[in-house]
Amino acid sequence: MPDPYASSRAAGERIEALYGRPVTVLAADAVPGGMRYALLNSFDALQYADRAVAFHTEQLHRLTHPDRAIESVDVGHISDATLRLVHAVAVRDSHAQVLGDVLNSLARVPNAVSPASASQATAASPAMPPVASAEPIRSR
Repeated sequence: MPDPYASSRAAGERIEALYGRPVTVLAADAVPGGMRYALLNSFDALQYADRAVAFHTEQLHRLTHPDRAIESVDVGHISDATLRLVHAVAVRDSHAQVLGDVLNSLARVPNAVSPASASQATAASPAMPPVASAEPIRSR
């Protein structure tokens, strides 16, 4: 059976590579409203979805075990377990897709910028245009 936690495990590794710290450390000081906070909430939702897929898969295996006699009353339970598994997989896949797209759009930034390169970047940037006055322009 494939690893049911492969999606969240891969996303966690990518988050740790992006920030250079373990997810648990990142979560400890995440500020609500920030990108890291949103990223970690999305990661948490993906982990929950992975657990739901594993749970519903196990439930369906338990209901359809070869040594178990399936009676007419079990058909509804099997059908319900199948629908729940399908729903859990769809939710997991959508969370994995969104989180993957966000992680693909991010890149790791070097920790320190040398003062020389910072001053060069400031000097190379164009000057801001003068601010227009607040008085209306009058025509003659």
